[in-house]
Amino acid sequence: MLRKILKFFFYTFFVLGAFSIPIFFTPIGEIPLKTLFQVGNIEKTDFKSLRLTENPNQYLVCNSHLCSASFHVESPKFSIPVERLKTLLEKVLSEQKDLEPQQEMNADLYQDLVQRTRLVRYPDVITVQLQELGPNSSTLAIYSRSVYGRSDFGVNKDRIDAWLARLKELADR
Repeated sequence: MLRKILKFFFYTFFVLGAFSIPIFFTPIGEIPLKTLFQVGNIEKTDFKSLRLTENPNQYLVCNSHLCSASFHVESPKFSIPVERLKTLLEKVLSEQKDLEPQQEMNADLYQDLVQRTRLVRYPDVITVQLQELGPNSSTLAIYSRSVYGRSDFGVNKDRIDAWLARLKELADR
């Protein structure tokens, strides 16, 4: 009798697992996973008063003029006007998969974005603030953080490092 019950549970578990894989890890499954892992309200990031938490699932690129927090990497300076940097950033962002702008870049040159992981659809929030340094000089601050979990396996750092490399490549053309 116990053997029959265990066999029943094993087959039930196997069948449910076989059906859940195509449901959750295909475009059809994106809807329940996005519903399960919601972003919530994203408060505007004030880089001047920003303080990093002890969580390792965040990455900040900034400079001492814009941020009071200790940052991971200093923002690169671009020898281009801030409007050109904005155009190049828009190109870099358009090349990204699973990226959802939460609003258009506003007059303060500020924008929040959400990018989700491929399989489980965990959301990461990315905040970008462009800054004019002079008529032909600009920089930016980027703060990328995971909404869920404690470790992100370096995803936030890798993402922002790739974006900055692409921006430098485009700016040097």
